[in-house]
Amino acid sequence: MSNPSAIAFLLALAAAPLCAQAPLVGQATDVAPAAPGWNAQRAEHLLNRASFGARPAEIDFAVRTGQREFVRLLLQGFVEPAEPFFLDPPVRPDRRELAAMDEKQRRDALERFRRDEREMLFAYSGWWIEQMVEAEHPLREKLVLFWHGYFTSSMRDVKNAEAMIRQNELFRRHALGNFGELLRAVLRDPAMLEYLDNNQNRKDKPNENLARELMELFTLGVGNYSEQDIKEAARALTGWRTQGGNEALYAARQHDNGKKTILGRTGRFDADDLVDILLEQPACPRWVAGRLLEHFEGRKPSEERLTEYATLLKNSKYELAPFFEKLLLDERFYAPELVGERIAGPVEYMVGSVRRLGVAVPPSLLWLAAGQLGQRLFDPPNVKGWEGGEAWITTSTLLARGNMAGMLLGVVRLEDVLKDDAFDAGDEPGMMGGEMAGAPMDGAMGGDSMSSGEMSGAPKTPRKPEKKVDLGPELTAMKRLLGTVYYPRINLTARLSRTGRSTDGEIIDFLADELLPIALTDESRSALVEFLASERRALDCDDGRLLGAGVKAEGVLRRLAHLILSMPEAQVS
Repeated sequence: MSNPSAIAFLLALAAAPLCAQAPLVGQATDVAPAAPGWNAQRAEHLLNRASFGARPAEIDFAVRTGQREFVRLLLQGFVEPAEPFFLDPPVRPDRRELAAMDEKQRRDALERFRRDEREMLFAYSGWWIEQMVEAEHPLREKLVLFWHGYFTSSMRDVKNAEAMIRQNELFRRHALGNFGELLRAVLRDPAMLEYLDNNQNRKDKPNENLARELMELFTLGVGNYSEQDIKEAARALTGWRTQGGNEALYAARQHDNGKKTILGRTGRFDADDLVDILLEQPACPRWVAGRLLEHFEGRKPSEERLTEYATLLKNSKYELAPFFEKLLLDERFYAPELVGERIAGPVEYMVGSVRRLGVAVPPSLLWLAAGQLGQRLFDPPNVKGWEGGEAWITTSTLLARGNMAGMLLGVVRLEDVLKDDAFDAGDEPGMMGGEMAGAPMDGAMGGDSMSSGEMSGAPKTPRKPEKKVDLGPELTAMKRLLGTVYYPRINLTARLSRTGRSTDGEIIDFLADELLPIALTDESRSALVEFLASERRALDCDDGRLLGAGVKAEGVLRRLAHLILSMPEAQVS
C-alpha cells in the first residue's frame, strides 16, 4: 500500500476485534432464536452465507420475494445451469512416441504438454470463479468450494489437470445431493485415488492413507474408530486404482476378498460395504452436520443443535437439500450473535469485493489474487484443507487483502503489492512454498514428487512452508492481466451523484452500506470521517462540495472505498 497514512490507519484497525459484538470464532454457545420478521438485514446475512456477498438489488429482490420462496430459489438456482466448461485435455506423448525422439525433442514435447495442462487448469479456475461472481446458483458454488476443502486433493500431488477438473465437476453434481452418493463417488475419483495413494493399496500390501482420511476427515472424526478399523478398511478399499490418470478402474485381482472386521461388523467387505458401515455409525451424521454448521455459521454448534441437525441428516438418509432448507429458514441462523461472526476466506473476500463494487474483473485475476492471500484453488496446503476461521487473518494478510482491493480499484500499483519480500510464508495461513502457478514445474503443474515414506503408506502430513514464497511467476501473470485486460471501469462520483448524497457522512454511509457485509463500528466510522475530511481539505473543498471536484473527487472516493474494503468489517460474512 503506497499511502503511509492509510498504512497507519489499517495497522490501528488490525489490532481491533473483527466484530465487537460477537464472540470468538469457534466458540460454542447456545444461540437464542432471533426475532421473527424477514427484512433487508436478514436477507443480506443469508446472501453473505449462502452466496458470495450481496448486491443492493439482490437484497431488495430477496425481501420482495419472501424468505421461504427465496430459500427455495437458492436451493434450485436462479437460472438454468450454466453451460459446462468445454474440456479438451491435452494428450501426453506415449512411451513409443517419446522413445522415437532425441533428448531435446522429448524435453520440448513434455514441456508443451505441461504448459497445455497449466493453461487448461488456469482457464477452468477462471470459469469456476466466474460461476461464483455471476451467482446464478450461488449456494451450489458455495458448496463446491466447501467440498473442495473437505475432500481435498492437490494438483501438486495429483499432477493431472484433467483429473482435478473432473473432481471439481463431481463436487458440482453432488453439491446439494446425497452425501452418501458423494462419498461413494469420491472413493472412485481418480484424483482422490492418486492423492491418497490408493494405487499402492493392494491385497498383499495395504496402504492406509485413504482409509485413514476416510474415517478421520470425511465421516467419523478422531476417537470414533481404532487403528485396527483403519487397517481393515484399507483392505476393503483394495482394488480401486487409476488408469491413465483420468479413469478409475477396479482391479479384482488386487482386491482383498477375505473377511474383515470393521467397527464391530464382520464380512467380506468391499468399498461400497465400507461406505454403508460408515454411514450407519452414529458419529457420521454428527461429523458431517457439525462441519457444515460450523462452516456456514462461523462457530461450533451447541450440543443440542448438533444433535438436532445430525438427526435430520440421518432421518433424511443424508440428503443435503432438506438440511439446508431447515438451516436457512431456522430463526437461530439469523441470531444477532451470528451476524458478522464468520471470517471470509480469500476466495470469498475477493469475489464478494468484486460483486459489491460492481466491477468486471478477469476471473483468472481473482484466482491469482486469492492465491496470494493464502487460498489457491486446486492446491490446498494439506489433506485437512485450509484451516480457515481466524487463521485467515494476520496483520500482514489484512494489509494484503486491502492491497488487492486497492488493485481492483486502480489505487494501488501491482508492483507495490507483490514484491519478492512482501510475504513471509510463516505468517500466511495456506500459502504454499516453492513454485507458483504459471511457472514450469516438475510434472504437470506439480511440485516435488512424494517421498518414499508417503509412497509406502505413511499418513500424509502438512507440508512445511519454505522460508519465502516465490512470487515472480505470479507477479508476471497478474501484470499481464492488469496491463492488457483489466481496467477498473468504475465511477463512484456518478454513482453517488445519482443518489443525491454529497456530505462526508452521507458518502461514507452510502459506500459502507454498498461495500460491507456488516455495519461499521463507531470507531471505524470516525476514522473514515477523519480520513475523508483530510482528503477533502487537501482539495480545498467544503463539506458537501467534494463531488464537484471532477477527476480528483473520483480519486478520493476510490481511496475511501479502498480503505473501507481494507477494514476488519470487510473481512467477515
